[in-house]
Amino acid sequence: MVDSAHLLPVARVAQVLDISRERVRELVHAGRLDAIRIGRELLVDARSVEHRKSVVKPAAGRPLSARMAWGLLWSLSGHHPSWISPSERVRLNRYAREREPAQWPRLLSGRARVHRVRMLAGPLARLREDPHAVVGGPVAAGYYGADLMAGGADEEFYVEAARFDELARSRRIRLGSAEPNVVLRVPALSGVLRPPGAGDLAIPAAVAADLLDAGDERSILAAQQLLTRLVRS
Repeated sequence: MVDSAHLLPVARVAQVLDISRERVRELVHAGRLDAIRIGRELLVDARSVEHRKSVVKPAAGRPLSARMAWGLLWSLSGHHPSWISPSERVRLNRYAREREPAQWPRLLSGRARVHRVRMLAGPLARLREDPHAVVGGPVAAGYYGADLMAGGADEEFYVEAARFDELARSRRIRLGSAEPNVVLRVPALSGVLRPPGAGDLAIPAAVAADLLDAGDERSILAAQQLLTRLVRS
């Protein structure tokens, strides 16, 4: 949730992150920074700025492309990404062995756009049963054995781009809300949410990546536990 008491103007965010104002707006549009619009002014949540500065930005290496990011997530989760070549598979296996968890938020940052939205109870209930969406976040993490309680956290989903666009057009989601209650991640690659044999939950490696993005100590520990089991298997 964006806290109206901790909002920064675009110019200040650009200064803190040492990037241009245009890049700040791009990050907001891509869901990498939380922001709301008050009148004509775009204001950015200071916590998401600090998270990007201290967690995401310092990680070494260029982010993977969407196809490689999802190839890695599928492979770690025990599925076969048919769009990945044998040589790319070797490269991804090396990433899985060598990259520290602190590097993963940047490495996998191209996998999806992130939107924090407001949804009413009816549309939210239907989204839980939507074949074009899968449940993520603490709910999925708990199912996979991560030591993390859902508590009162926002619900989280991965949603196919076409379904997200439909939800936005029909106004079943409220973008830019000051009080979001749902996190929607829209993959930058189609057809990756439900590998053959997968159910209604996001694949475990994607859930671990989401927990690392959260940046808090408990989420990071749960993600590390989950990733350790996946890499070993």
